[in-house]
This record gives sequence, C-alpha cells and structure tokens, in this order.
Amino acid sequence: MKIVTIPHPTLRIPAETVVDFDANLQNLIKKMQTALQNSTNPHGVGLAANQVDTLYRVFLTDIQSDNKARLKPKVFINPIITKHSNQHTFGPNADDPQLEGCLSMPGLYGAVPRWEWVEVEFKSFKNKQLIEEKNRFDGFHARVIQHELDHLNGILFTDYSLEFGLPVYREKKKELVEITDRSALELY
Repeated sequence: MKIVTIPHPTLRIPAETVVDFDANLQNLIKKMQTALQNSTNPHGVGLAANQVDTLYRVFLTDIQSDNKARLKPKVFINPIITKHSNQHTFGPNADDPQLEGCLSMPGLYGAVPRWEWVEVEFKSFKNKQLIEEKNRFDGFHARVIQHELDHLNGILFTDYSLEFGLPVYREKKKELVEITDRSALELY
C-alpha cells in the first residue's frame, strides 16, 4: 500500500463516515498497519486513510511508549474529540517546540499548536469484533491524534504554519533549514 504525498488531491478531501464495518474495512486496516509499521519514523507515527488514497474516517497510531517500546498500532474508526484541554501547546518544552512531520510531506517539519490532551470517542476492532471506545490521550499521543484527525478533514500541518505565521523547515543533509519562500507552501 502506497502512502500518497503532496500535492496528491486526496489529502485535501474530507473523509466520509464509515458505515460498513465489513471485511473490506478490516482488509484496509491490515494494509494500513503494514504501511505504518514499514514507515521510517522511529518515534511512532499515525496514518490516516486519505494518506493511502481512501476517503474513510479511519486512522491508526503507532506510538512509542514511555519505556521506548513500540505499542501495537491502535485503530480509530469515525473518531470524534469530545473534550480537550483549554490550553494549546507546542510540546513539553515551550522554549523548544516539538516539530511535527508527516509521512505525506516528507522532509517538512513545523511547530503546530495542539491541545495538551484530548478525549476521543471512536470505534475499533478487538478480536475481529467491532467495539466502541472512549479514551483520554495526553502529550505526544494527543498531538498525533489531532494531526491524524486533521488529515481526515483535509487539513495539513502546514496550514497552521501559514495561518499563524509559524516557521516550516525542510530537511537538507540531516539539518533543518527554514523555508523562507512561503508561497510554495500555499500550493499544497
């Protein structure tokens, strides 16, 4: 399964609510899990269905736990944020923002204001049975969930950079260099 990259049009189309929880959906999720686990980010990432050119409200997260072990990818079907913190954050250290990247925007990074925590209602599969879940996520996991929900709504992290005048960096020879010509970002 191929992860699409900018300027692929599917990245800008809001995804549709899943209504059929069938074998096709489970097959899509399996393929997304494989694509996510084969990604190169060692800290963990997320993957939304529209990043694999499918317009379902589905995303997965694969987050590294506090003890540095990778957790099993978590499936979110029709996710909705029901509560969130009052405060936005750029990461755990205000003087050194946590930069976001994206599998669909390789080599680009930027600081994005996100809620510190979120409560999310969603459906998932457990032992091939559809279940309803409601969980609270904090810190980095909350950041990844918000990033993936943005994907489901056709929003890229660089949209925040443009809206709030925040810097975006391009990776060049393992160094981050600020993009000064922001007009290129508007094309995506």
